[in-house]
Amino acid sequence: MMKSNLVRTLAVAGLLLQTAAFASSHSNNVKEHCNFIPKNNLNIPVGANLNGGIDEATFNRVIDNVSSFYNPIITAKGGTLKVNRLWTDGTVNASAQRSGKTWILNMYGGLARHSITTEDGFTLVMCHEMGHQLGGFPTSGGIFSGNSWASNEGQADYFATMKCFRRVFHDVDNTSVVSTMSVPEIVKTKCSDTFKSTIDINICVREAMAGQVLADLLWALSNGQKSLTATAKPAFDTPDMTKVSKTNNDHPAAQCRMDTYFNGSICPVAYTEEFGAKDPTTGACATEKGDKLGYRPLCWYKPKN
Repeated sequence: MMKSNLVRTLAVAGLLLQTAAFASSHSNNVKEHCNFIPKNNLNIPVGANLNGGIDEATFNRVIDNVSSFYNPIITAKGGTLKVNRLWTDGTVNASAQRSGKTWILNMYGGLARHSITTEDGFTLVMCHEMGHQLGGFPTSGGIFSGNSWASNEGQADYFATMKCFRRVFHDVDNTSVVSTMSVPEIVKTKCSDTFKSTIDINICVREAMAGQVLADLLWALSNGQKSLTATAKPAFDTPDMTKVSKTNNDHPAAQCRMDTYFNGSICPVAYTEEFGAKDPTTGACATEKGDKLGYRPLCWYKPKN
């Protein structure tokens, strides 16, 4: 009898250890998988002969610029921002994670060197990863609590234009930058309808166009490497009409993500008003409040009501 009880005890202990190991492994994986796009095997090494992308100086300038705004914000929240400048790493991605009180962004040279990437586009990528850290509700959730800190993918995109890009470029000469762009009429119209000052209109246009860069990149990756799902090249005037039955925490399709960047651009709520940790209407445009534009697209977000 004693031997039988001992065997059962050891078996239960072994099962508990396996469960704990799985939980720990799963939690750690979730922490490290707040990627800009789903994991892929693409690799663009230093020296790749590509027509486009940004160089190392621009890569570092983007990181310096965004970090200068968010270092004090994260410090005030009790964290420490650490940006890993992985220029020599050919990974075509970016990611966010946390280790204790260290809030980490991993910025890879492979994504920076992609032929479609621009300085504004790469800034928006970094803003997306910052959105995982600071974007509020909705969060990724999950079985384990390892990623309860991380805003989900759609919310990170929404934060990227509405809060981060707008903050970083609000007080620079956006007029000169926008004057060199071929801006669709729908962008000009919606930005002008939402904002009245030239400063606000130009930053709206600039961040919307940065969103187009990333949408083009996402579409190219989804159709060329099948790392995302897409059927047609995204455009401002062809929004994703899908309506999810529950909020999608994973990466939406390229058109849906473009809609999120654009809606974040035209939402008039101030970038200084933080998103809520639990309330989706705080700091946001929201259908729950009756807003008619600038809200989270229904192709990934299910309103509370």
